[in-house]
Amino acid sequence: MTLTTSATFSLTTDQAELMERAVAYENASLSPNTIRTYKSMWSKFDCWCKSNEIQSLPCSAEAVALYLSSLGDSVSFSTLDSTIAAIEAAHEKAGQAIKGDSALYRRVRRGIRRTHKEQQTLKQAPALTPFDIKGACCKLGDSLKDLRDKALLTVAFFGALRRSEVSALDVQHVDFTDKGAAISIMQSKTSDTKQTVYLSFARDQDICPVKALKAWLEASGINEGAIFRSFQKGGRISSRLSGHSVSAIIKDYFGEEYSGHSARRGLVTASAEKGTSMHIIKKHSRHKSADMVLRYVEDSKGFEDSAVKILGV
Repeated sequence: MTLTTSATFSLTTDQAELMERAVAYENASLSPNTIRTYKSMWSKFDCWCKSNEIQSLPCSAEAVALYLSSLGDSVSFSTLDSTIAAIEAAHEKAGQAIKGDSALYRRVRRGIRRTHKEQQTLKQAPALTPFDIKGACCKLGDSLKDLRDKALLTVAFFGALRRSEVSALDVQHVDFTDKGAAISIMQSKTSDTKQTVYLSFARDQDICPVKALKAWLEASGINEGAIFRSFQKGGRISSRLSGHSVSAIIKDYFGEEYSGHSARRGLVTASAEKGTSMHIIKKHSRHKSADMVLRYVEDSKGFEDSAVKILGV
């Protein structure tokens, strides 16, 4: 169940303050993106239940199984998993429990994955390359928008940042030194603790992330708060860019098939192609598991390690 500042028992002043802090900490347990996703998925499940005259809260394990079956091969595996998580989270928040055995709908989930393997093939946005970044940056001028975009593209790429991490960057998170810039990632998808990304000065000044970031901050006059911001009509600097806006900027420069993840994936892939050790790549990209990094390495070296190449025929 969810904490509330309106307790059912009498609280002292100190206890009331602790309750307010506990509520704030509970609200911070999930990222805003996760909360929005859960709300959306719960709403869809709730509407489906109403249209089928099935109780949604608390619901039964059979209801979840039927709903997952209605989705079938029309959604991705990750959406199936997020749907289950959203339904379970809604029950937990309400202090309710899903009636029946959860193993039932989890078996249905596994069955969907096994039955629709081809339809559910994971589609990844293509990876950007250093040449892509170079091509885009060389076309940019000295306008505020161009300076912002150059800083965003280079920092996102060479920092292997997620779009949410780009969006969340504040001025106080960056420490410029004579060697480059140390960027503090206060919270990420896989970690609740601060992580540091080190960006060195690049020999190629056209795509140097440190130089580009400095140029944007100096030209914009931003000295606190969000680094990457939107523009109002007339070119006036406005509020913090959202993660979706970061992705939209990348699409504007490279095409609709790309996404906010293309820069991060591109840096990891390019590093693997250069023969960088998986340990170093994982440390810089801050992947929680080595499995994803290994997949990037295998993708980049797949043809080089093919039987034809190995046999030299």
